[in-house]
Amino acid sequence: MKTIKLNLSSDGAHAALSVAGASTDLSAPDIDQLIRDLAALRSKMTPIHPAEPPDNPAKMHHSDNLLWSVKAAPEKSTIRFAAQHPGLGWMAMWLSRAQVEDLTTSFEFEMVKIPEGT
Repeated sequence: MKTIKLNLSSDGAHAALSVAGASTDLSAPDIDQLIRDLAALRSKMTPIHPAEPPDNPAKMHHSDNLLWSVKAAPEKSTIRFAAQHPGLGWMAMWLSRAQVEDLTTSFEFEMVKIPEGT
């Protein structure tokens, strides 16, 4: 694998990306586009990501202070559920009524495992 390095500028507004000795300066919007492009490319690669979350927490992205939004999308007959990750930005998915009902049921089953007041 070629050496890839990322260095954040002192003001936090840019990052230097170096690949195999070649370097370029990227802004936050450039990084956002790079992340989207890499994710789109990764979705077409093998091996595919497993259908279930990994047991190893180190293999998952984690975020605290989750920001989320729920909004009806009547034109699609769905609910748009969006969550914000501090590094990835807003990610949205459109859920059918059946998926929302299944998700609600899943939350209810898991909530009984958590003591009240925590």
